[in-house]
Formats: sequence, structure tokens, C-alpha cells
Amino acid sequence: MNAKRILFLVAHPPHRGALAFEMLDALLVAAVFEQKVSVLFSGDGVYQLLDTGQPYRDVARSYRALPAYDVNDIYVDKTAMRQRSLSVEALVLPVRVLTRRGIRALIAAQDVVVPD
Repeated sequence: MNAKRILFLVAHPPHRGALAFEMLDALLVAAVFEQKVSVLFSGDGVYQLLDTGQPYRDVARSYRALPAYDVNDIYVDKTAMRQRSLSVEALVLPVRVLTRRGIRALIAAQDVVVPD
């Protein structure tokens, strides 16, 4: 079986109901089934990578498990980070920062794109 390249697009803030955790669950399921999974945080989705210190509501702590599932292609939108005055050092995971051009190339290289 050939692994599919699946990109998960996370654009919504973490406090939008159960959506953040449902997206993370879908991402992990795809990884467990040995798909080539990557994730791009854009818009308010970049807030999902911030540790709020509230473990019962903090999806960021759960995202720390991604490397254990061989999900190492984690990207953030440079514009979204700049607009929100965030730095990569504030995030819970090492990420690659992409420009709009880089994002277009990333999306074009996927077999499947899953928006939140």
C-alpha cells in the first residue's frame, strides 16, 4: 500500500469547542495508519501551539505527541505569526515557518488536504 501525503490545515483557535481535539484525533489516526502526515497552522490556528497552562483545555500539550507518531512536518504561516506578534520560540513544538509561496507549494504537493 502506498502512503498518501495528507496535510491537515489548522486555522481555527483552540477554544472553538471540541474542533481542535477532533482535528488532532484525525491527524493521529492518519499517522497510525502509516500515512505521510503533515500539519500547517495558519490564521488563529497558530494559537493551538501555545501552552496556556490549563491542561484540561490545552490542545498544545497534546500536539507534543506528534513526533512520537512520526509527524515531523509541522508548519506555521509566517504571516499569521507576524500578525499575532508570536515567535516560534513561544510554540510547544519545533516548526518550519512558511511564506505564502511555500504554503502554496506545500498544498500542491499533497494527495489530500484536510481543513478544520
